[in-house]
Amino acid sequence: MIDVLKAFYTIHYNFAAVSILLLLLLIVLLSKKNVKFGIVVLAILVVFNVALFKRTDGKSWTLTQEETKDEYGIIHTPESMTFSADTNWVNDKGIIMGADTIHHWCWMDQKWAEFASMDLVAKIWGENSSKKMIKASEGHGSF
Repeated sequence: MIDVLKAFYTIHYNFAAVSILLLLLLIVLLSKKNVKFGIVVLAILVVFNVALFKRTDGKSWTLTQEETKDEYGIIHTPESMTFSADTNWVNDKGIIMGADTIHHWCWMDQKWAEFASMDLVAKIWGENSSKKMIKASEGHGSF
């Protein structure tokens, strides 16, 4: 569990920051002898880390890219890459590093890609407002 969380936290450091803040809050609460809220914060901290571990451990994610055609008509088919915490992130030496990058893809990246591709204006104000905003912003670039 520690290896998976160590690999997850080094890449998704915002989750690590939340865990550290909860741990510091627990220390403050216990130093003030506030045991009731300390137990609640400890339970939240344990549930948070166990949930991250359960979503990450033993699962794999595959990235596939579309075929591309260059200007000469040659079709390039990229290979698909599969990532999992057990085999691709962590080995006996720690996090696998290659060419100055960390090889990593997981459920958090997948959720972020889904969120980033969402049209927020269309969700809030409807499709027509979204199309009007796109047309308005495209008109400013032409002279």
